[in-house]
Amino acid sequence: MADAYPARPAYPAALIDALAELAASGTVIDVGAGVGHVSLPLAERGLEVVAVEPALAMLERLAQSARGLSVRAEHATAESLPSPDGSADLIVIADALHFVDAELTAKEIARVLAPRGALAIVTCELGATPFMRALDRVMAESAPRRPRRVDAALAQLMSLARVRPMPPQRFEDETPVDEETLEAILRSISFIGPAMSAERFAAFRERIRELPKPRAWARAFTLHAARRAR
Repeated sequence: MADAYPARPAYPAALIDALAELAASGTVIDVGAGVGHVSLPLAERGLEVVAVEPALAMLERLAQSARGLSVRAEHATAESLPSPDGSADLIVIADALHFVDAELTAKEIARVLAPRGALAIVTCELGATPFMRALDRVMAESAPRRPRRVDAALAQLMSLARVRPMPPQRFEDETPVDEETLEAILRSISFIGPAMSAERFAAFRERIRELPKPRAWARAFTLHAARRAR
């Protein structure tokens, strides 16, 4: 999905600012960094970023985009972080909690996080606009799936990582998209692009094209932040 991922809109600037504030001026580990939607803007804000990504094609694209920035691209997983003990001022898992083993990842976070370090887990939902609700219906009918259950994993990870949760913060965005960009975004979704045969995706695409305009990709993010007690 490395070719499709760059079509995803950037995270809201206010969310990136909130992450940068948690990190202060220290080192950030971006777990499941993808093509750099979090790593790059944090580095542009002057932070030292370690971008951890198990998909090599995505990591290579991230590394190309990060030239001139303080980003170290690491081919690794959340369950085996390539960083020394107590070295991270902030660890970010953005829209990737459903991909990791919560128990093993929490143990790594507990090892790597600095004494007053912070953990930031960003969850993402589709926006509640009329277009996105209609799109969600077509997606559910075309690719039935179990809903993501992140609450239990979030609680387990926070507990085992030995961090104290802060009040969650909510962020929303809405980005106008043309037909080509919308298709690329949909291809970047794991249960859509990689899961469908060419014939299924063609039928799915025709249904999407029938949806009313205007079209804007809308999302709602929740920032679940926590900090380690001294």
